[in-house]
Amino acid sequence: MNRQTFASSAFTRTILSHAQRSGLCQEQLLRRAGICLSLLEGQGLRVPAQLVEQLWHECERLGAGATFGCELVNGMATTSLQGLNILLDSAATLRTSLACFTEFLPRVTDDVLAELEEVDGQARLHLRGAHQLPHFFGLDAATLSLVRNIARRLGRAPGEVFVGVSLTPQQAAGEWLRSVGIEVRAGSHPCLTMLLSCLDEPLLGANPFLHQSMLRHWQNEAAQHSRGDSLELARHWLTAGDQPIERIAERLGYRQPSNFIRAFRKRFGITPKQFRLGLQVG
Repeated sequence: MNRQTFASSAFTRTILSHAQRSGLCQEQLLRRAGICLSLLEGQGLRVPAQLVEQLWHECERLGAGATFGCELVNGMATTSLQGLNILLDSAATLRTSLACFTEFLPRVTDDVLAELEEVDGQARLHLRGAHQLPHFFGLDAATLSLVRNIARRLGRAPGEVFVGVSLTPQQAAGEWLRSVGIEVRAGSHPCLTMLLSCLDEPLLGANPFLHQSMLRHWQNEAAQHSRGDSLELARHWLTAGDQPIERIAERLGYRQPSNFIRAFRKRFGITPKQFRLGLQVG
């Protein structure tokens, strides 16, 4: 059985905001994708990746054009990365920056796996799906965001940094990449190829003190968030279905339902049963 993967609520809100600016109805998208508002309220929450994938599909069904993901790039670089860009910008070299990216991307989404490969004098940044490739809108947004930000961090034009970029057949990012002088190839997943020497180039925004401070912050956040994530997922299951509380506790890895109930009450101030009853009253 595949493990449940997630995307951050901030990333999901970024998609919805972009959809709204594109003339799509936010309420209709949420309803059709099966996403409840409780998953989007507050910082640091996570949304099941299958619901985010459904959201992409609903955007497409309701009229989003092929370049919808390409046009999302500005939002990707600010809102949805939750300060990760500060950590990446302040690293000493591109190698350090990309190591942080591959390590902490799962805090934004663990539905995409990033891997840096060094081979034949080249550095290749692969973006693969944890189970299957996400919708091409998301792949376009991720690909172009990385290309633009990596070039910006080095203070160079994208065409000077990247030897080539591989895209999946459905992706629409090729036109922009070619326009800035990057060769586009067909591939099974997005892959950004640079000269190996780029990895050891210093970044324009290198700041050792800031980088170490942000690194400690992200490491602490990652350690503290794992149990909180499961409780947010429990809240979604309590909202979206009628699974017994004992079954939810079991799915989240609690040996005793009473331990789950205590953890839920400590986090939210009420028991799972009270939370579910409150939904019915509302």
